[in-house]
Amino acid sequence: MLSPLDLEVIDLAIEIEDGKVVNTKSSGNRLRGYEKVFIGKNPKELYSIIPRVLSTCAQSHVFAYAKASMNLSENTSKILETMVILEIIESHIRHPYTYWFPYIGGREYDFPSGDKFKKISFISKQIRNLMERIGGKWPSVDYFNIGKKIQIEQNEINKIREMWEKETLGMGVEDFLEVEEIEELKGDLSLFKKIPYFISGLNKYLTVGFPFNGDLNYSKIQDNGIEVKYDGELVEVGPLAQALTFDKMVRKLHEKIGPSPMLRELSRMKIVAYLLNQLNEINEETDGFSIRGDGVGIVESIRGSLIHDVKIDSNIKRYKIIQPTTFNASPKGALEKAVNGIPVSDPKNPWEISLAVSSLDSCFVTEVRIFEKGSLMSKKRIGGFC
Repeated sequence: MLSPLDLEVIDLAIEIEDGKVVNTKSSGNRLRGYEKVFIGKNPKELYSIIPRVLSTCAQSHVFAYAKASMNLSENTSKILETMVILEIIESHIRHPYTYWFPYIGGREYDFPSGDKFKKISFISKQIRNLMERIGGKWPSVDYFNIGKKIQIEQNEINKIREMWEKETLGMGVEDFLEVEEIEELKGDLSLFKKIPYFISGLNKYLTVGFPFNGDLNYSKIQDNGIEVKYDGELVEVGPLAQALTFDKMVRKLHEKIGPSPMLRELSRMKIVAYLLNQLNEINEETDGFSIRGDGVGIVESIRGSLIHDVKIDSNIKRYKIIQPTTFNASPKGALEKAVNGIPVSDPKNPWEISLAVSSLDSCFVTEVRIFEKGSLMSKKRIGGFC
């Protein structure tokens, strides 16, 4: 299994001048073409292989393969969508406690030993338990088998929702979805009031549907390896792009002030609230699938727009994946723009850069090198915890 923790997937060089980032350079996503290991595999069995190779956003990758190549019944589609929703929620609820709150909160927010992180980890575990009940033990794809009975009650979903409301929001999910100003944030999210609204971003976005049933003009994708464009332009994918499709607060702040690391992080929380409203009880018996043939499957994953392009004869003939990291890390693209221009108080402890990089994409490791007047001031590995 490929592990991003073993690879310096993205190299990001940052130049600081007078306490501010003045230049950035991304290597692009150099980990491309690993999906060639799928060539020659039996398409009826590939769904169980994909999570073993693509452990980050595993259920989203399975979803994209299924939509590209399978005939699915209504209940199997519902189950698969539920797994993707749970995967996104489980990752996003932990994200600020892993990357943001340890910098801006007290000792209780220390990662991974703080009491606050432990409480969120407990909620995360409850979500993973639901996923295992639906899909079995990792790689959790038993829902493709015929005759598996799946039952998740609404009160179990409501309990997770209530715990997150208490620990993170300090208000109900519905109330949080109506919040439009940073000053209105409560609970742990009120910590965001401590951080200046750094304005940084590409300001061009792509979503392929949030998170399902989207539409993509695949002919507009221009894939040049470490650089991927859509309709001739570099784009940002991920939480901010997704939240702009539905949330009043995100739209208002983006229009009034502009993109920022904070707005991307708040977008994650808005997405959790939005998706919690999409979760419903399940009482189904799985009925399997059949292979339809060639196709392109799309989904909005934890990190953004994900595309699988599959060609099949008796076995897998060709396989191509375009993942969010490749969009965002394209040279001169979203990753560079998310960091460029932000202030840095201490080049040897550049916590502002950690927040900016992690706000965009945290699943893959970014090796960040920070220079001032030509001298290497610090080196950080950011990411790897989805």
